[in-house]
Amino acid sequence: MSKMLKPFSLLSRKKPATRPFKDYYLDWFNTLKNHLIPLLDRSLSSSAPAPLLSSYVHLLLHHILSFYDALDAAATPDSIPHLLFPSWRTPIETPFLVLGDLHPYLFTNLLRSFLDDQSDDEVTQSDVENEERSQLYDVGDLDFDLERPWQVAMAWKDVSKNLMTQIEQIECGVRLMVPALLDRARKAQTGFVRRVAEAWVDNEGKKERVVGVGEAVKMEMEEMVVVFADANRLRKSVITEIVGALDVFQGALFLEGLAQFLVGFRDPDLLSEFEKCKTPINKQARLAL
Repeated sequence: MSKMLKPFSLLSRKKPATRPFKDYYLDWFNTLKNHLIPLLDRSLSSSAPAPLLSSYVHLLLHHILSFYDALDAAATPDSIPHLLFPSWRTPIETPFLVLGDLHPYLFTNLLRSFLDDQSDDEVTQSDVENEERSQLYDVGDLDFDLERPWQVAMAWKDVSKNLMTQIEQIECGVRLMVPALLDRARKAQTGFVRRVAEAWVDNEGKKERVVGVGEAVKMEMEEMVVVFADANRLRKSVITEIVGALDVFQGALFLEGLAQFLVGFRDPDLLSEFEKCKTPINKQARLAL
């Protein structure tokens, strides 16, 4: 640091402005939607070399994981209530959230959807090669994406037993970890309610009660920060393990599906339809309230 900057830094006591996480998420989302998804789509739709496709897969994976790193960095006892109930999520996303972000089951269920499609349509490369070349693209009911190369269209065909074993191990880990995280969150909330009640009863004065309740809130928020970070660690681990178990084409399709899932939550037409489905409170219900 130069000598000219030192006096100014010593005199300045104003804290640097912190950026709202909602703004960060909007930038992160726009990068995902407008740059990374089209980049991966172009690569999957062309005969891009596997090393190039692999670099795009890692780019998208890094972008997704960086979001959870940012969540962890933003998590403090003061900010955790906002992170657990994020205002930047759409109403359609809310049912898919647990401990502030996407339920880990979503990642394994998305992976299973690719495998289910494969099991519903058991077609191998040799089956198609037996057809006349002139009929290669006249595949009838086969679920092929004709705009993509053979390796991409057949990425989920004939999945190896080793891959299935790895997937089952990942699913087993998720089934064990999620209930444990939710149990820790419930215990933290139960402890919070108990401490608040005790603080309220033990302290008669208004000031003392405020201090007692504040301490109870702080203790609970500190525990929730730890649980929140562990939930994010699980989400990162599940995504990383899934991509690590897949080949480059499968990994690209999985991450593309996950990214499109996130983008789909913000589709204007879908949101508009969702708003129309709101159940109004009729007059009788209002009177009952």
